Amino acid sequence: MSDRLAWLSPRQWPLAFGLGLLWLAAQLPLPLAQGFGRGLGLLAWAVLPSRRRIVRQNLALCFPALDEAERHRLERASFASAGMGLIEGGIAWWGRAERLPVRYEGLEHLTAARAEGRGVLLLGAHFTALEMGGRLMALKVPMNTVYKAAKNPHFDAVMRARRARYFGELIANDNLRGMLKVLKEGGICWYGADQDFGPEASVFAPFFGVPTATLTLTSKIVERSQAKVVFIYPERLPRAQGYVMHLVPVPEIPSGDVVADATVYNALIERFARHRPADYFWLHRRFKTRPEGVSSPYL
Repeated sequence: MSDRLAWLSPRQWPLAFGLGLLWLAAQLPLPLAQGFGRGLGLLAWAVLPSRRRIVRQNLALCFPALDEAERHRLERASFASAGMGLIEGGIAWWGRAERLPVRYEGLEHLTAARAEGRGVLLLGAHFTALEMGGRLMALKVPMNTVYKAAKNPHFDAVMRARRARYFGELIANDNLRGMLKVLKEGGICWYGADQDFGPEASVFAPFFGVPTATLTLTSKIVERSQAKVVFIYPERLPRAQGYVMHLVPVPEIPSGDVVADATVYNALIERFARHRPADYFWLHRRFKTRPEGVSSPYL
């Protein structure tokens, strides 16, 4: 069956409807689009109790000083932020992102590295404005990105096709050779290492004071490529005022100590997550892998 005919299968209708909704939302002015996304996120909060429990556990671990009412408000705000991020992804794929108000802070760190002929590992994390951040950065500098393939092959094909409009190379997250090639040639490559892929390729480093499984691939990439490391945080400003791309040099990586590198990385994420707590993606099981003898908080 051809790719086009496959979309006629009833199994793909929910995906086609969802993508169509994203396309429509991407045509709206930013205040309306974000408002729609906020509503979708709050609807998800109401109908997805399993995700509510994950967010609740994450916030209890990371913000123990907050009382129950404060954590409840942050929990709902986290879903609203994730919903906005979903709709912003549609804007990044189909909208006119070049018309959005955006400010770049620290762009000189990328410029300096490129002037030296050095590659740059643009070290990111899963903030809810991630997709929009990639689109806005690509307006300024030639970008490549590491991505994880989607389980649904039809969605994966759409994702790759839309991202290919503004990224140079799309590198699978298990393609170390591809990452090294881009960086050794002086390119810029986005990579996020803040998801839990188990203990095999990770070390435990503190994140909000919690020992957290953190991938060590960042250290290996930088050691082998001699790239510079710059951390990126895409900040969504309130009341649809636009975005700020924060770019922070990270000369501490690599240090020769993978635990120290992971600690520096997690501290950067924590710094910006504390700045706007709702805008980190608390919906994933960040603390699924635990040190020996410690039970999972999601049981």
